[in-house]
Amino acid sequence: MSDYQSGDRPQRQMNDVSSMGLKCAGCGVDITELPFVPDQDRPVFCRDCNRNRRGERPERAERPPRQMNDVSSMGLKCAGCGVDITELPFVPDQDRPVYCRDCNRDRRPRF
Repeated sequence: MSDYQSGDRPQRQMNDVSSMGLKCAGCGVDITELPFVPDQDRPVFCRDCNRNRRGERPERAERPPRQMNDVSSMGLKCAGCGVDITELPFVPDQDRPVYCRDCNRDRRPRF
């Protein structure tokens, strides 16, 4: 059986929370499973109420492009593939590896 549903999104692991006696903070329906372990001090919502709440959120404003710093004089090389790095959106630490855009993207977990 595949780990992917339609749209190539990984299926989330569901946790049985039926023993916690949780009710949706929106509609009051019993919640028996969630893709996370809830905190006791935060409300939880059923799938339908959560989708409705997401639809009510204001659109995110577009971010301006990040300021790039010229680091060509530092002689940096990507810790993944060894390509020269000439620009970064931050000032790198001497004791931490830096990665090119492609290697950094490949290192990120995909959900």
